Amino acid sequence: MVKIEKVEVICLRDARAGDHQFEGSYQNALVLLHGDNGEIGIGESDAPPSVIKAIIEMPDYNSLACGLAGILVGQSLDDPSRLTQEMYERSQWFGRHGVVIHAISALDIALWDLFARTQSKPLHAVLGGRYHDRLPVYATIYPLETSCEKITDQVAPLLAGGFQNLKICSDASWRDTQLVQRKLTHLRAVVGPERRLMVDVAQEFQRFEDFAPLLPLLEELDFAWIEAPFPLGNLEDHVRLKAATMIPVGVGDLGMTTCREFAPYLAAGAFDIAQPDLTMFGGITEARRLVAMLAPTGRQIVPHGYNTDITIAANLHFLSSLPQGGLIEYSTSPSRLRRELAAGLAPVNSDGTLCVPDTPGLGLTLNRQLVEATRVTA
Repeated sequence: MVKIEKVEVICLRDARAGDHQFEGSYQNALVLLHGDNGEIGIGESDAPPSVIKAIIEMPDYNSLACGLAGILVGQSLDDPSRLTQEMYERSQWFGRHGVVIHAISALDIALWDLFARTQSKPLHAVLGGRYHDRLPVYATIYPLETSCEKITDQVAPLLAGGFQNLKICSDASWRDTQLVQRKLTHLRAVVGPERRLMVDVAQEFQRFEDFAPLLPLLEELDFAWIEAPFPLGNLEDHVRLKAATMIPVGVGDLGMTTCREFAPYLAAGAFDIAQPDLTMFGGITEARRLVAMLAPTGRQIVPHGYNTDITIAANLHFLSSLPQGGLIEYSTSPSRLRRELAAGLAPVNSDGTLCVPDTPGLGLTLNRQLVEATRVTA
């Protein structure tokens, strides 16, 4: 049985980090799990890298506040879910939500990658098998350009590349409803009626009353979902939004951790689409639990994924192992980390789908040169 020999956390930073207010792909908490067989599993978290590194590498404070690396080193890699559960139980002193779960998430993805690699199997094979060899993707555009002419230029290469689904993100300018109407009406005209448009509100609006004036426009332009409309603590306004529109409402992408945090939203009927980020939510292990929790309700699961190809690959393997499949988020960020950190994914197909890797583990190879070029040493 392979044992975990070493846990390595590398903080990465694109030189242009800081130029984008709400953008996680310019920094990265890269996690490497070294097996005693020479194989390495990789994972990441869309969370502050220095914090993730500290949580993983810290010495034990007590038996319920353990450094995560210390929990894993020396353990047999018999079952990633067992090891993730042990990390969860031995870190409960820190609370059951938040950044410690983000760190566990990165390690969980690396555990599953290493587990599959040691068996020379693609990750989807050890998750129960693959139902889909390719999945539809949607391109996330952030930020949306400021003028109609620039929007046309921004979207043109995506349409030429075969994307059938596009998601845009709101910002402070969305409080100008006339400006938003001009931009979104133009966007719909450019992409045509057959392509799907979605909006990530990114919690730009604090209250339902502030966002409600935009609902008629979004309905008229046939938006496919409204994502992250309000801060996660504002359950009441999520419920009000759900009751006020036929557009599906998505929640969970901006830091929500574990099924425990989804439970009140599910009980209140506050969403249609679950959008956990596997790199923050609890990894693949917790996402599988969420699938089981949502199964009786028929709700969709569309994982968030605005980091690197590590996240995209994890989402591909996870969703391909589900009979219902799902949409894959595809970040259009120009960050070098987003585009060059790992190799192994095929380009988006002309029909707007992405092939699921069929090589061991996540099916990725790290760009070691870029890792060293972007490594944060201080």
